[in-house]
Amino acid sequence: MEVASPSSISVVIPTYNRAHLITDALDSVAAQSHAVDEIIVVDDGSTDDTESVVKSWGEKAGQGISVTYVRQENAGGNVARNHGIEEAKGDVIAFLDSDDVWAVEKLEKQIAVLKSNPAFGAVYCGVREVAIGSDDPAEVPVRSYPHGDLLDALLVSDVTAPTSCYVIRRDVFKTAGCFDTSLQARQDWDMWIRIAKDFKIGATPEALTDLRSHDGPRTITDPTRELKAYKTILAKYASLRATKSFRIRQAALASYYRRAGRVHYHHMDAPVQAVGYHMRSILTWPLEPDSYAALLGIFLPAGLRKRLHVGWNRIFGRTFLSIKSH
Repeated sequence: MEVASPSSISVVIPTYNRAHLITDALDSVAAQSHAVDEIIVVDDGSTDDTESVVKSWGEKAGQGISVTYVRQENAGGNVARNHGIEEAKGDVIAFLDSDDVWAVEKLEKQIAVLKSNPAFGAVYCGVREVAIGSDDPAEVPVRSYPHGDLLDALLVSDVTAPTSCYVIRRDVFKTAGCFDTSLQARQDWDMWIRIAKDFKIGATPEALTDLRSHDGPRTITDPTRELKAYKTILAKYASLRATKSFRIRQAALASYYRRAGRVHYHHMDAPVQAVGYHMRSILTWPLEPDSYAALLGIFLPAGLRKRLHVGWNRIFGRTFLSIKSH
């Protein structure tokens, strides 16, 4: 499906108690080498000074950007994103979490991809993980950036990137719908699947978004909610996967077991259950190298596991042998 060439950009920033961080996000939008037409900040019921900080920034920015502050009762980040979609007037909507920041050229490069590829409904970029206040240089992941028809790949796992990395044509939401607020985690992955059903997805193969860690909570759910979301998404698209090849069906189920194993090991302190899930992943689809890496990682010290992960992906990160996440 093809859509019109974009001419205006709306940036939607959902936020909750980010008065101490949101200025960095806003500054990174104002600094973009491609002009932004409007910023919509949707405050999900903050109890700090977020409102005054945003309004003060809007008065002082002087960048010719329309800044709209919208407040809602606390209902979650994706209700806030959907609220922003409803408010947006631009041909393209870019999402930015209020504790993340963009590289100066992010939007310029992504809009160029959209303009040159009318069949692309969305474009994502890579991400760096940055610890606020740390002097350690951020590691830029070595990875592949699949693009085009991504439905089969996305039915297996999220091969793209978080919401802060995406720009999406506004008309796409008329077909795909908005973020599924019944999910308590992984609403982003669910959205990318629905977009991929009708549109191709592009990529700018660079880490142009900084995902920042800090002492305050990020918009991340607890492990139990994450596991429930993975199981829900697996069930939600069962009929669609049934139309796909045996490889896709088995690889998707194996991906669920592998993710469950990682959550049990890294977040629930349950190594025995983690081993069981990884073994089920391997038995379900033995042709996925990452399942073997996940199982091996359980028996390695954390420091060694991390060094092997980084070193391995420096060599194999752009191939099918890459280690996806530990």
